[in-house]
Amino acid sequence: MGSTSRVIFALLHFLTVVIACGTENSPNIAASLGTNATRFAVGNLPDLGFELPQSWAGQISVPGTTNDELFFWLFAAEDQSLSDDLIIWLNGGPGCSSLDGLTSENGPLAFYANLTVPNENPYSWTKLANVVYIDQPVGTGYSDGSDQATTNAQVTADFYSWLTAFYEVFPALKSKGTHLIGESYAGVFIPYFTQAILANQAKLALNLKSIAIGDGSMGNYAAMTDVTAVEYLEEHNMILGLPNDILTTLKDASQACGFTDVLGQLSYPPKGKIVIPGNPEDDNFKRSVEGRQASNTTDSCNINPTTAALVNSTIYGTCYGGCATWSAAADYLTATRPCFSVYNIEYICANFPSTTPFTEYLSLRGVREAIHAPNKTFADCNMTILDTLALELVTPPAYSLIPSILEAGIPIHLYSGDYDLLLNHIGTELVIQNMTWCGKQGFQSPPDKNFTVDGQVAGNWGYERGLSYHHILHAGHAVPHDQPASAFAFVRDFVVGDAGYR
Repeated sequence: MGSTSRVIFALLHFLTVVIACGTENSPNIAASLGTNATRFAVGNLPDLGFELPQSWAGQISVPGTTNDELFFWLFAAEDQSLSDDLIIWLNGGPGCSSLDGLTSENGPLAFYANLTVPNENPYSWTKLANVVYIDQPVGTGYSDGSDQATTNAQVTADFYSWLTAFYEVFPALKSKGTHLIGESYAGVFIPYFTQAILANQAKLALNLKSIAIGDGSMGNYAAMTDVTAVEYLEEHNMILGLPNDILTTLKDASQACGFTDVLGQLSYPPKGKIVIPGNPEDDNFKRSVEGRQASNTTDSCNINPTTAALVNSTIYGTCYGGCATWSAAADYLTATRPCFSVYNIEYICANFPSTTPFTEYLSLRGVREAIHAPNKTFADCNMTILDTLALELVTPPAYSLIPSILEAGIPIHLYSGDYDLLLNHIGTELVIQNMTWCGKQGFQSPPDKNFTVDGQVAGNWGYERGLSYHHILHAGHAVPHDQPASAFAFVRDFVVGDAGYR
């Protein structure tokens, strides 16, 4: 066989890996890609010392808009026997690029230890399924357009409309077992996107198999932050080393604000509906915005409390609203701990992750040309989108959306990193126990089964009535970044596979 013939044969083989249903009767992929797919084939990337899986990338227009386009990067499963599944990965923010997840969490190329050139990721999820990373909403990453969404409803409408166009280019992907997975504010995106997909199956029939949310902002915001903050700080004080007077001030506030009483209702099974006291912080997502810029000390609300008296003033002050235990603790830790991060309380200056290496790499002309990206400098997060959408205070998906998805027969997998202070695991567990689905409230038994990875305990987990929950040790807000082996095993055994349940 000549060299040209071998290249054509190899290309057809890889295309088969991406789209084939994985059965003996799978359609010929070369005939089912769609007429426009070839223009998205990714070229050679600079400074790459290893071979990437076959991939396609570029912008696809959002139907019904003037010039809005979402950017995607689709990778074929590395093993054809595992090509029956498609993972759609979404980062949060809102307004943070999913290329962040690709290059620093679970994609085939990774920037380890802040290196300036990509390395091969042995825990890439492309070893488990086909994976597509999507920059959304419009204005995020390499997605462009003049009509940027100002509401979560518009974000959902744009994403669903874009999906219909995406599947016109890659029609055989519709039959794949599809899993929507994401983290942080994707805890809002994914349930709303899932609702749109389920409501429009007659228009676009997708084989939706599951959704998974990591450290997601899916529940009552107070429950996930202020109500549970002090218990979390006590649980991790061996790492944090809070002085007694600071911890006592925070504990007294938690008691006075009624949070201690709320946590007393966290039981298995629940004894009744848990009443969460409002949203203690007046403009609760304002803190969330600042949390993503933990080193920023220019905000007028950040008084850098370094004493118990200043911490107490922050808790009961007017800046965040009353009973702001989370913000007071986060501000104290930021003011007194070099390189402290609410994303991972164990980060120190020596291992503090930087976004600079991958943002600079993705901005290179050679990279942009290879992935058909627009001619502009890549930014990992769009703060305007974050400020606009986060402050909308959308109805938490845990109230009704997540239960309705479970009752529609779609499994949901939640996971939470132990070192995440931004949205701590106790808050996630409180949200689960206050949620009713399939006729019962919460888990009836504690999620205390050992989650083992390579023979070592990597966390604990539980599963009831279609919902699984994993508490992952030694990981922060971005579990696949901090514990890639644990995240890989979770997806392999619980999301695209069922070995973990056996």
